[in-house]
Amino acid sequence: MKSDRREVLCIFLVWGLLLAQPSWAIAEDQTGGRLGLLESGQEAAEHDRDGVTMRVGDLLPMTDRLMRLNAIEAEPIDVRVFGGQGVHISDLPDDSWWMVEQASMLQPTPFTAPRAALSPGVAQSNSSARLSSAVFDSTGVDRSLLRQSGLVSSGFSVDRVQGEEGLAKVSTDVGSLLGKSSGALGISVQKRTPVVNDPRVRSSRIGSLAASGSHWVPARVDLDSVLSKIDSRQVGDVLIIPGPYSSMYGPGFQFVDFELARSPRFADGYQMHGQTSSDYKSNGNQIFGQQSLFVGAEDWGMRASYSHRKGGNYEAGNGQSIPASYESREFTVAYGEDLGDGRSIEFSLLRLDQTDIEFPGYVFDIDYLVTNGYSLTYTDTNATISDSIETNLWYNRTRFAGNAQSPAKREQFPFLNRINYVGTTDVDSMSTGYRQKWSWGKESDAYRFTVGQDLRFIRQELQELSSGETLGLPIPYTNRNSPIPDSYSVNPGIFTEYVEELGKKWTIRTGGRLDFAGTDILERSRNLQEIGLGVPPATYAEIMGTDEYQREFFLWSIYAAIDRKITDRLVGTFNVGYAERPPSLTDLYAAESFMLLLQNGLNNVTGDPSLDREKMIQCDLSLDYEGDFVRAGARGFYSWAFDYITFENTGVGTSAPNNQITQVSLRSVNTDFATLAGFETFMEIFPKEKLTPFVNVRYVEGTDRSRDGDFATRSGGAGAPSQKFAGLSRGFFSGIGGADSEPLPGISPLEARIGCRLRPQVINERWNLELAARVVDDQNLVAASLLESTTAGFTTWDLRGTWRPWERKGITLVSGVENFTNKNYREHLDFRSRSGSAVFQPGINFYLGGDVYY
Repeated sequence: MKSDRREVLCIFLVWGLLLAQPSWAIAEDQTGGRLGLLESGQEAAEHDRDGVTMRVGDLLPMTDRLMRLNAIEAEPIDVRVFGGQGVHISDLPDDSWWMVEQASMLQPTPFTAPRAALSPGVAQSNSSARLSSAVFDSTGVDRSLLRQSGLVSSGFSVDRVQGEEGLAKVSTDVGSLLGKSSGALGISVQKRTPVVNDPRVRSSRIGSLAASGSHWVPARVDLDSVLSKIDSRQVGDVLIIPGPYSSMYGPGFQFVDFELARSPRFADGYQMHGQTSSDYKSNGNQIFGQQSLFVGAEDWGMRASYSHRKGGNYEAGNGQSIPASYESREFTVAYGEDLGDGRSIEFSLLRLDQTDIEFPGYVFDIDYLVTNGYSLTYTDTNATISDSIETNLWYNRTRFAGNAQSPAKREQFPFLNRINYVGTTDVDSMSTGYRQKWSWGKESDAYRFTVGQDLRFIRQELQELSSGETLGLPIPYTNRNSPIPDSYSVNPGIFTEYVEELGKKWTIRTGGRLDFAGTDILERSRNLQEIGLGVPPATYAEIMGTDEYQREFFLWSIYAAIDRKITDRLVGTFNVGYAERPPSLTDLYAAESFMLLLQNGLNNVTGDPSLDREKMIQCDLSLDYEGDFVRAGARGFYSWAFDYITFENTGVGTSAPNNQITQVSLRSVNTDFATLAGFETFMEIFPKEKLTPFVNVRYVEGTDRSRDGDFATRSGGAGAPSQKFAGLSRGFFSGIGGADSEPLPGISPLEARIGCRLRPQVINERWNLELAARVVDDQNLVAASLLESTTAGFTTWDLRGTWRPWERKGITLVSGVENFTNKNYREHLDFRSRSGSAVFQPGINFYLGGDVYY
């Protein structure tokens, strides 16, 4: 009787809530058991939320609010669970009634990540909805390391960008997506070509990244990048960790973790579906097409996708034609199978072919580039020793060749004609390894403990052959090599991470790792006897100043973080971490290679085999507020860097007619002490209304506080090995002086994105418009000793729209205008020479695209 009375009271309470909230209705679950409040207008047996059919056992996203109903009141509970995705309906206690209140926001948690305008799963036919759920929903195996470890903070400490934004923003590679997304607050991007973009986390190069458990590195740091090999339409979402706040990615100071689109599953049995996407951009006549196939059943699935991009030269705002043509083809396959008893396996393949890529402002263009990537993940969530075991294996390799002979290249660098320069480059880079981790604590537990081991092995080789003649007295040279010799890096490590929720208001996260990193040169000594462009030629040992190339580094890192739920609407997060990372193979072994690593272009870069490991302490403090009328967050950081790797100017080259500086010789060097500080912030006004103004701001300031150093390096030549002279100011031999303290090079200026979004309704909108201005300040804080130039500020305007013409069809159309004021501008990281030659970014660009599921 008591039970019956309780049910009656609950029923009346539910109906009372329905009268107050008329958009909700009672529905019974598939098993006929527990009742829940689900959105009205849907069938009683299911809840169609954003085109995703919700059933018992489905996963409620973190953006939904879960309400426990009892006879007295509706009690809100915290939906956050480990994995950072949500809570399974089947995990809820059977003695309670539940209501799912959908968050009426454009952005899911964390709040900095705007949701793609009109996600493909909304208001589709049943088959399209199931397809979208199978491909993009988070109910499957999550291969993002950060989310697996439960380290997605409830606060504003990790940036998140959804791959679905690639359609609305017509992005190319993942770097392009991060550059256009408001969610990537801590990211600035060096735009090298339309399909090669180099992301900088708080103005620092990433250097390497994790991708669904694998490990990627750039093959040549001035041409390709860690994200240029991945098409933005091939990723689920991207997480940016802007500090040393994870131990699962190897030694590093910042991390980017992206999840490749995984194999689908279909709850209703065997199905086959397709997806066709395309877009066109007027500036450069850039076209894109993609065809995808999805096939599978309840316990297995396969996704195959082929995409093709092609573009020509673009026009800057002043009408100047910028040589930036390209052609890119990418093929990906993902196959997954659930083996039963909590075990599953997932295999991914990626093949990228790029040809005829022109790099404006760089010495070399790419004739062809080939990347092959393979990864295999085995997961056992019913393990004996621990609650789960996961093993990742990967192998990826990039090879490319390029030349410096194009007529457009000679217009940018007339200096090359004066020395009759003929140059080619050939690059081969491979990364392989594994990661295995054991975890205790399930999604329903208040803790998660992880221990693991990993191994990364990298092998790289760069050959740069040059022919020409010396300045002044013209003495010819032929097929001289300025290489990164065949070399390797091996890095085994062990790691641990722990996260626990303490009551309803506190969450603690901590972790650490120990690493060994060893490097050496494998190149045969006979290939290192005539190196560089000097006459007579020098040996590799003379240029480097040593013949000891083998290095060993012992590294460690540790971090801690605290989340505090100050109120129901305000969350604070504090992070602190210490990390060490070894020099890259380029930092150690490059020998006078032509690389645009600074904006002044014709740099030749030499490494230093005696470099020390870098060390950094960093703190972040963030506040995150979600209200009915305002959503806002602010995050500040400060970093103390020791033995930070930067550059020394070891010499400059001049040429006629006015003895203009045409070349800067750079050498990698540890600076004793440097600092980086800055902030990121965002705000949305009326986030639940049809019209939502927004603003995002970021700023970084980096300072080399020991620029003078305690030695100066003289470049090496035949019979005169490179040598360090104690007591001289760094850069003494270049003749270019500098202050005791000066800004670090390559720091992007203050940037804000201001705009508004308009849509007919907040939930399940069929169309929306976004008007935004990107406001970039002057950058006057430059590394004068490295001849870095100041950059004027600018403002560009974009108008973007997304439209779903039929409510129940899987069709989405996008259109817009980028830089519609046709602003002529350049970024701070763009090439410019001392003589006035420069590369400018694209002017006005109209685009149109579409996406069809069937």
